[in-house]
Amino acid sequence: MIEKFYVHTQGGQIHGRRVAGSGVPVVLLHRTPVSSSSFEPLLQFLASQGQAALALDTPGFGLSFMPPQRPSAADYGRWLLQAVDALGIERFHLAAHHTGTHFAAEMAAAAPERVASLTLSGILLAPAAERPGLRQDIGQAPAIDADGVYIADTFKLMKRLFLDPLPELVHAETLGALQSGRGRDLAFDAIFEQDFSATLAHAMAAGGFPVQVVQAADDPLSLNGMLDRFRKAFPTVPVSVAGPAFLAFPERQAGAFGRALLNFTQAPQAMTSNRRYELTRVEQGYALQRADTAVPVPGPGEVRVRVRAVSLNRRDLGVRDLSYPVNGADHFAPLSDAAGDVVAVGEGVSAWRVGDRVMSSFFQNHPGGRPTLPGVLSSLGAGGPGVFADEVVLAASGLVAMPASWSYAEAACLPCAGVTAWSALVSAGGLQRGDTVLVHGTGGVALFALQIAAAMGARPIVLSSNAHKLERAKALGAVDGINYREHPNWAEDVRKLTHGAGVQHVVELGGAGTLEKSIASLGLGGHLALIGALDGFGGQINALPLIFSALRVTAIMVGSRADHEALAAFMNEHGIRPVIDSVFGFADAEAAYARAAEGAFGKVVITLDDAA
Repeated sequence: MIEKFYVHTQGGQIHGRRVAGSGVPVVLLHRTPVSSSSFEPLLQFLASQGQAALALDTPGFGLSFMPPQRPSAADYGRWLLQAVDALGIERFHLAAHHTGTHFAAEMAAAAPERVASLTLSGILLAPAAERPGLRQDIGQAPAIDADGVYIADTFKLMKRLFLDPLPELVHAETLGALQSGRGRDLAFDAIFEQDFSATLAHAMAAGGFPVQVVQAADDPLSLNGMLDRFRKAFPTVPVSVAGPAFLAFPERQAGAFGRALLNFTQAPQAMTSNRRYELTRVEQGYALQRADTAVPVPGPGEVRVRVRAVSLNRRDLGVRDLSYPVNGADHFAPLSDAAGDVVAVGEGVSAWRVGDRVMSSFFQNHPGGRPTLPGVLSSLGAGGPGVFADEVVLAASGLVAMPASWSYAEAACLPCAGVTAWSALVSAGGLQRGDTVLVHGTGGVALFALQIAAAMGARPIVLSSNAHKLERAKALGAVDGINYREHPNWAEDVRKLTHGAGVQHVVELGGAGTLEKSIASLGLGGHLALIGALDGFGGQINALPLIFSALRVTAIMVGSRADHEALAAFMNEHGIRPVIDSVFGFADAEAAYARAAEGAFGKVVITLDDAA
């Protein structure tokens, strides 16, 4: 149960919220303009794990006193320390969000010997020359007017702060902004006058306590380069990125925030029961290493899955060799594609039950329709959380039920490669019976495209440099195959095979080196699904053939959960199973990566137990 309280400081009353528990307590400091109420989901999560925690209202916010003058960031830090003193707390963990990070740094600098650890989220790190302009951009709280226009204006402003505004969050931000008013302006003045980098460096040098950064992938201060600045200024501080939450990380990702806090603060010997791989930055890319953790606990709207099998994609190889961007992330679990069993559900989850057999959805926050930035940033395994562990926590909205008769190994093949092929041909391509489809290669996406096309009554033509693979592709339903090494001008061969008409679809997986020939292979009204970079990202597209042949080009970014569900139903209905090249055990992960890099025929799978 969350208990509200207040304490007396030299400046006045400071209010807050707390939950009972054991261990060194966690002190939470909120962002502007909300109050400690923003931490209620996180407090509930920590309480469920038996962790003592409290959240303080910054002076000028919630029910805390309004500073009488123009305080500095150090003043705020001193007042908040006095509140901790009044509660009889000697040693504590600090965790702070946005504006709170500045005051947490001041608390740590003033009393470094009392800080057990420091967790920061939403870091604003700007040199002195930039700070006045940033403060001016934020502006002042609107003046109160007789007609209440300021209320509507404040609501509109708060709504614009969110990429996907939820009414309850906009409501909370609006109430906070209206209530704080002058307190908001004073807090912003203080943090933009503070030298945050120097304050934090001093605190770390004096205290020697561990520091981590845990931030939403779509936090404005992640997107605008501030997080990269922090990494360069403090290279020894671990940085992890969680799923999308924009400004409302404590509210929307309470489970991720809470797990990060508990994993950081609990004893290492208590964190070894969940086998896990992570990627660690080295000179030539990322090294794969074991980094076992505690079994994760699902938060609100989350599900814990016992992973039985995972599969590798070309993207996973690109992450390791730096050809696929991960925005400088380090120490994160790789892979997006998993299948397993639901073993626990968080608060508010009704769609899934313990024992359900499920697949991960590539995007955890893309149910259907057009992609959104929060949806895109919810992808698994490319800087944010991945699935290469015995047990993982996923969004309840980021799961798809397995076909009943499938093995875990088969189901683990669908989330990226299968859904990409479905999007290319069906969702974006509008594939029809009798269409001719040109498919590049015989990897995961290519063979899914071949199988889908054949099952829908289309005519697949496959490109490969390997005669044996071409024969195997024909056994799966390809009507023709072209060896592109023997026929370097293969677009001409495609035209011959189609009696000069060209194909209706190209599943373009090559990239820069094949793009021109792929377009030349298309017939009138044809569609090119632009996916891959096997021959390098980029390439130039000549607009003339597109115009005069009424061609369409669609860049494919995997697909939505609805696409995943439709694909699973389609394959189940038509009796299609994923083509698995090879299966490796958990301990042979590097061998699995090596096999995928060699050019597997279909998918490479790693099983995490004998149940696959």
